[in-house]
Amino acid sequence: MKNIIKTLSAIIFIALIFNACKEQVEEEKIAEKIKVRTTKVIEKEMSIPVHCSGKLSSKTESKLSFKTGGIISSIFVDEGQKVKKGQVLAKLNLSEIQPQVNQARLGLDKAERDFRRANNLYKDSVATLEQLQNVTTALNIAKSNVEIAEFNLQYSTIKAPSNGKILKRIAEENEIVGPGNPVFLFGSTDNDWIARVNITDKDIFSLQLNDKAEIQFDAYPDKTFTAIVTVIGNLADPYTGTYEVELTLKQTDAKFASGLIASVDIYPSKKEIFKIISVNALIEGNETEGYIYQVINKSKVKKLRIKIHKISDNDLFIKSGVETGAEIITEGVSYVNGTSEVKVIK
Repeated sequence: MKNIIKTLSAIIFIALIFNACKEQVEEEKIAEKIKVRTTKVIEKEMSIPVHCSGKLSSKTESKLSFKTGGIISSIFVDEGQKVKKGQVLAKLNLSEIQPQVNQARLGLDKAERDFRRANNLYKDSVATLEQLQNVTTALNIAKSNVEIAEFNLQYSTIKAPSNGKILKRIAEENEIVGPGNPVFLFGSTDNDWIARVNITDKDIFSLQLNDKAEIQFDAYPDKTFTAIVTVIGNLADPYTGTYEVELTLKQTDAKFASGLIASVDIYPSKKEIFKIISVNALIEGNETEGYIYQVINKSKVKKLRIKIHKISDNDLFIKSGVETGAEIITEGVSYVNGTSEVKVIK
C-alpha cells in the first residue's frame, strides 16, 4: 500500500512539473509574439472631396486692342484703375486714318453723282442698261469703302466694354501697335468671379455640374468662400494631362483681384462605396497600390496587396484587395513580417 502511495505521489509530482514547464514555454512563446493593435475594414457610401488649386479671374476677362495698327496718341487710364462702361481708355493718332475716311466719303459723293447722271440718261434712252449697272456697282463699292473706313475710325479708340478694372497696361503712348495687339488686360466687375483649377483624370469623372466647393485665399486666411462647378473640361491639357474645371463663386462683398491663388475643395454629389481603414495600416506603396497586414487565426499574419483609390490625412480608401470586416494591423506594423506571430492588444 505504501508503495502504491509513493508511486502515485511521484506521478502527481512529475505531472505538476510538466504542466509548470508547459505553461512556462507557452508564456515564453506569448512573450515572443509581437504586440499589435488592429482595426477592421469598414464599407461606406460617400463622396471624397477633391482637393486642388487654381487662380481667380473675372468671368469676362479680356484683352482690349485697336482694330487697325498705328501710333498710340493718348492713354487715359493706369493699371489697377476702375473704369465705367463706355469710358475712353486710349486713342490712336488719326493722321492716317482720318484722311482715309475723307477719301472714302469723297469717292461716295462722286459715285452718287455718276449714278444720278447715268440714271437720267437711261430714262431718256441715251445711256444703256449696262452703263447704268456699272455706275450702280461703283456706287455700292463706294458705300462699302465708307463703311470700312468709318468702322476703322470707330475702333481707333478703345472704350471700356463694361464696368470693370484695368488689370494690366501692356502698351504706352507713342508706341506703334499692330492690328489686334493687346493694349489692356481688362476684367469686368459686372459679372461673377471664377476660379479655374486643374483636375487629374482620376478625379474628373467624379465631378458633376453644380457640385459644391469651398475656396480659400491667402488674402483672406480666416474666411471660406463657397462656389459651384459651372464648367468641366472634356479635353486634357497636352502638357500636364489634367482637365480644367471652372468654379463660379457666390456673390460676396469681399474685394478680389484677378490672379489670386485659390485653394479648393470640391465635394462631389455623386457617392460611391469605398472600403476604408486607417492610413497607418499602409506599410509601403504609392498613390495607386500598396500593402497591408491582415491578422488571421488570431495570431498569424498575411500580407495583402491592395488597390488604392485615394489617401487622405487619416484614411485609406481602397478599391480592391481586402474584404470588408478583415482585421488589419495599424500599430506595430513596422515590426511585422510574413512569418511573424502577433498578439492583438485590445
